[in-house]
Amino acid sequence: MSTSIQTDAPPIVIVGAGPTGLLLAGELADAGVRVIVLEREAQPATMPKANGIVGRAAVELARRGVLRGSGLRIVRPPRFLFGTLALRLGLGPANPLHLLPVPQRRLEQLLKQRALARGVELRRGTTLAGFTQGGDAVELEVHTPRATERLPAAFLVGCDGARSTVRRAAGIGFPGFTSDVITRIARVTLPPRTARLDGRGDTIELTGIGRLHTMRQNRLPGGGFAIAPVATLDRTAPDDLYLITTHEPHRGEEPTDALPEAELRASLRRVLGAELPFSAVDSARSTVANSRLASTYRVGRVLLAGDAAHIFNAGGSALNVALLDALALAPLLVAAARGQASVASLEAYESARRPAAELALAQTRVQAALSGDDEHASALREIVGTLIASRTGARAVARLIEGS
Repeated sequence: MSTSIQTDAPPIVIVGAGPTGLLLAGELADAGVRVIVLEREAQPATMPKANGIVGRAAVELARRGVLRGSGLRIVRPPRFLFGTLALRLGLGPANPLHLLPVPQRRLEQLLKQRALARGVELRRGTTLAGFTQGGDAVELEVHTPRATERLPAAFLVGCDGARSTVRRAAGIGFPGFTSDVITRIARVTLPPRTARLDGRGDTIELTGIGRLHTMRQNRLPGGGFAIAPVATLDRTAPDDLYLITTHEPHRGEEPTDALPEAELRASLRRVLGAELPFSAVDSARSTVANSRLASTYRVGRVLLAGDAAHIFNAGGSALNVALLDALALAPLLVAAARGQASVASLEAYESARRPAAELALAQTRVQAALSGDDEHASALREIVGTLIASRTGARAVARLIEGS
């Protein structure tokens, strides 16, 4: 049951209407705090992004009723990939890892519905141009298609991604490194006669290419390749729609959200050594992974959460860590906004969440190293594979991923 919003108080302004910003907004509004979310895009993005939540955040969303009536279900996967190695976690409650298969766009819809139902004001097509802050407020300059406005806020939270405008305007550093691998991602249609899944869906036979594993990276002479039926993540998707990725050495190509089909096909030929016989392609893009952590999470009344604060160079942890950021920050912001705690008390947010991000950086960097093709990666796979061969070792690693 949400508390009525205090409309006479200055709002907390969140920049970014992704999962982190929407979850934080809903949590704050549920406690009766006035919230405005600014989002530069006029419409929700249609480009597929994350495909699910791996870790504790899935359980926390279920506890808050976010998944109620959605048909989504949390599972404990008996096997889970750590880099290119399999964690054999087994079945039952002793398995510590939770997985919620959900396309990011669907997750954003659920979180937006919850936030709006609690009185959050969402302003799309609105860009943060800059801000100044005094002792008891932050003054924002925002641009809309029609005007430039001044917007006072009690606090400003940047949930605006890896290229965060809030982080840059606050002068917060973002040290780390960029991967030497470029990843090309697309959804393609593969006719049934050219793509045959086995009975369990663990492998797929591709005409002219051979049998490959699904839902994991296949290490091939030309690079890495992964393929998964989209229907495993979205039950409304057609059976012949697949999510594919290639991984190759980065040679200075600029990542793009509009990857030409010719470039995708050329990458597939290099990695697979043959043509992948798809008949249609959409949502093709390329990306180069980064591994970075903000030098601080707070400057006065300005804070960072999610990808604005940290990004990882291996999949599986970004959404989990980001959503747990929002859940940790919300009660501290509520207390500060109500005058029940000082602004300085917000230091507890970074004290709690920076170690979690550092741990996620460490384990995702290990995953990236395990996926390499040189002799160092081979030696690492041999040693780490021995350590996680036991169920005890595998579950210890899973607890790191879980983020409890």
